[in-house]
Amino acid sequence: MHAVNPILKRNPMYRPEIDFNLTHNFANIAERSGDDNPPLPGRPRKHDKHEDSDEDKKKPKKKPKKSKKKPKIQKIKSFFRSEDMELCQLLIHVENAFDCIMELGHLGKVQFNNIYDEDRLLNNLYVRKMTACYDLLRLVDNLHAQIVQMHVKEIFYPNVDREDRMMEKNLNEYSDHLKKLYVESAALVEHSHKLEVRRNRMIEQQYAITKASKFLMSDHGSELTYTDSALLSVVHDATTGPTHLQLNYVVGTIRADKFYSFELLLYRMCSFNLVIRFAEIPIPLVEQHHGGKPELVRKFTLLMIATSPVLWTKILKICGHYHVNIYDCPKLSRDRENKVIELGMEIDNIEKVLREANRMRRQILGIAGTDLFIIRVNLRKAAKVYDVMNRLRLVGGYDAPKYLLAECYIPTADMDSVGASLLSASRLCGGTDNPDEESKHNIPIVETRKQHGEDAYTPPQQKSDSDDEMDVETTEYKIHEENFMAEPEKSLTFHTYDEDRPFIIDTITTEEVASRPILMRKARMVNTMLPTYFRVNKFTRGFQNLIDAYGIADYKELNPAPYTIITFPFLFAVMFGDVGHGFLLVVFAFILIYNEKAIEIGQINAESENEILNILFAGRYIVLLMGFFSIYMGFIYNDCMSKAWNFYGSSWSVRYNPQTVGPHMSAVSLDPSDPHFYSGDPYPFGLDPVWRYCGQDSITTTNSLKMKMAIILGIGQMLFGLSLAAANCILMNKMSDLYLVVIPQMVFIISLFGYLVFLIFFKWLRFGGHKPAPYNSACAPSVLIRFINMMLMKETEGVDPSCKKDMFVGERGLEYILVLIALSAIPILLAGKPVYLMRRRKVQRMGGTAKGRQSREARRQTIREMRSEMHYTTDLNESVSSTSRVRSVPEEDFDMAEIWIHSAIHTIETVLGSISHTASYLRLWALSLAHDQLSEVLWHMVLDEGLGHEGGLYVTVPTLALAFFFWAILTVAILVMMEGLSAFLHTLRLHWVEFQSKFFGGTGEVFKPFAFPASNHRS
Repeated sequence: MHAVNPILKRNPMYRPEIDFNLTHNFANIAERSGDDNPPLPGRPRKHDKHEDSDEDKKKPKKKPKKSKKKPKIQKIKSFFRSEDMELCQLLIHVENAFDCIMELGHLGKVQFNNIYDEDRLLNNLYVRKMTACYDLLRLVDNLHAQIVQMHVKEIFYPNVDREDRMMEKNLNEYSDHLKKLYVESAALVEHSHKLEVRRNRMIEQQYAITKASKFLMSDHGSELTYTDSALLSVVHDATTGPTHLQLNYVVGTIRADKFYSFELLLYRMCSFNLVIRFAEIPIPLVEQHHGGKPELVRKFTLLMIATSPVLWTKILKICGHYHVNIYDCPKLSRDRENKVIELGMEIDNIEKVLREANRMRRQILGIAGTDLFIIRVNLRKAAKVYDVMNRLRLVGGYDAPKYLLAECYIPTADMDSVGASLLSASRLCGGTDNPDEESKHNIPIVETRKQHGEDAYTPPQQKSDSDDEMDVETTEYKIHEENFMAEPEKSLTFHTYDEDRPFIIDTITTEEVASRPILMRKARMVNTMLPTYFRVNKFTRGFQNLIDAYGIADYKELNPAPYTIITFPFLFAVMFGDVGHGFLLVVFAFILIYNEKAIEIGQINAESENEILNILFAGRYIVLLMGFFSIYMGFIYNDCMSKAWNFYGSSWSVRYNPQTVGPHMSAVSLDPSDPHFYSGDPYPFGLDPVWRYCGQDSITTTNSLKMKMAIILGIGQMLFGLSLAAANCILMNKMSDLYLVVIPQMVFIISLFGYLVFLIFFKWLRFGGHKPAPYNSACAPSVLIRFINMMLMKETEGVDPSCKKDMFVGERGLEYILVLIALSAIPILLAGKPVYLMRRRKVQRMGGTAKGRQSREARRQTIREMRSEMHYTTDLNESVSSTSRVRSVPEEDFDMAEIWIHSAIHTIETVLGSISHTASYLRLWALSLAHDQLSEVLWHMVLDEGLGHEGGLYVTVPTLALAFFFWAILTVAILVMMEGLSAFLHTLRLHWVEFQSKFFGGTGEVFKPFAFPASNHRS
């Protein structure tokens, strides 16, 4: 009886009579020799004796049904919510595992689960392969160092990832090729090194003999300057030995940095019994000692003269310690000259041999440089693939492993592409290169089907100690009987069913089953957090990176990035609104976008990475939108480099002149109720240009407008965040969060701060202009004072008798009602969720043990709900660690005190956060004011000085050019770069803290597929 797959055995729908074991039977079927007709359970072989009954003979034989084509899954690029993920098991035969995983690495759509855990047991099946890859990489590095040293060009292939993909059979080819090149180059290097050492020694000896000859001979070359008798008399004066001594001398070379200590040591030991003469060799020579690196050093030639044989023994020992090279020097001058000539000829011959060796070495390195880049990239990929294979689980035993089992996450929309990649790898590995046969080699994908009437949580039949052995959903494995009866010797067909999407696996032959990769869907455990994956393009990638820098969205949680595409550049423009400065941002972004391909090619070919350029290039579309929105807000503010445009004609007119003003200049103001000053018709678009030139009134008016606009935008964005939180609750079926958390927050904010926004709009629409009292500008109330009085529940004091006390009828009563509604939302926030959890726990206890493990898990889930950072969820999809393991909280950890503490903290954060977050949006007004004032200062104090300079043409033009130069530099450096960076950081803070905190958890796990990075010149 065959062994039963433990994964299928734990399945509630498992039946032995229809089991087709993936890990044992596939291999047995493929290995049966002389058995082309493998029997199925309960069905005889074709050649067995079996007679049909009479009823069977009368029945007409049914034709085999044609297998339905697999319905194609439409690939929807999800951006608003994360992609649907499938937890799968991948069964790969060891013969083609390398090629399959290599293809998956190039595809980049499969994340292997749990393989990098600290407690993961390695199969150690591919340790030698990994070692071989790293050894070959060391050979590649050695050849690359030689190529750089010899200035040989190494060819770079930008399309190596697409055109030169490695297969496992190429590893031996790479090994033979690299070893051959390395042996040849190493032999030439060693030969050249020996020749260079010999040449350098000959050069030293030649120069040393030449200097010794000059010292021992006169300038005429015949008469000795120092005769033997003269030298003996010099040396004999300091000796105590006999007078009949023989003169001996030695020549050699020593490093210049060691000579002085060497000379001092010899003097202290020999005193005047030794004569030393030295001269520096004009050419620096290469020297290497004790396996160290060759280095270029300065050297001295030595001539040492002594008489005592005892001294020479000591001198030679000291020379050995100081690495002094000793050379033979003929005693006769003619012999020395012949020796010098002979050494010169040998040096010339060695240099010829060296040139030829270097030529051959360059030729070999040139051959290596043609494909060294491809080999290096593929070997690094191979090392990663073998590392992954070494971490997978063996199936079939350690003695004779047949398969590798991997647990992986795959986006649902990419299941077909993953299957196609496995198919391609399996086909190429098996040698099937005919694309017409592709339809015959489909990758089996085992589908699953859920039972009716089951809850979201299905208890497993038994607990597994391994992370890979998780419970599989209810699955039916059936043999396609019709196809088997039609062609029993050739095909087997597997049927699996899905209620929503029928799926039939195509026919495969038994010979192919043993080496075919099999992809099988698994059922994830309750508390397993699936990874989050968003499909982005070059436009949306920059905005998604801003969100990911704060945190990764939970699985199927709403993604803030689509909304950030509009809100981020708009809030930036509110602080940076200027037509001229926004135009500079647009020009800069347009340059990056126009040169997009050239910059990408430059990044690939660059030997060093430019981080600043990479950051700006990655956010080029963010900069572009920030520039466009800044231009738009510049038209709203009517501001371009601190100057205003009067396109439609101002609605204001100034009737003052020096005679009418007189000494009352400080009391002069523009009266909006006087038709002589204000026409009553507002400026059609943006601010009226008069506010740019009316001094203190301009600052007062624009500050009031921008401050109110900041509050309106802030309240609007926070309410939008809460609406997204409500959408999250609905989409994830968290109705308790919707009614007990989100809606009370919305009620609290709308009752207080929504009413503040209403007062602002009501004041703008009801008061001002040429309206008579009590609705003129003089009777316009202060919205801030009204709001403070509303919170304190006190009456407004100090109102002009000609003006109304309330802005509208029933204002005070409405304010009291709104305050009471806001206060009533606080107890719901504080006690709503704990009371609900207590009630649910009580109901579960009353249910007894009917639900078994489900009831216990639901009770344990309660404490986990209260420990979540943002919303105290009631679903079973709680975040887990990066290894996606099952986390369980002991039942005794359920503590109501902790639940109430969490609820109190959340309530305090909600109440205080609504106030602090509203005040935080005032940074929009503050930075806009700072930008406007800095722009005006630079214009009036720098450029205006050059424009207003009076003098000759030869003085005015250089002055204006210099003023414009400084103004342009300061504008770009301070207003565009520094102020732009400040506005960018403040906008980022508003989105991360004030906006995303309303609905975004940011505790998800990012989808990290096994993928190879794009190869570049630095690879």
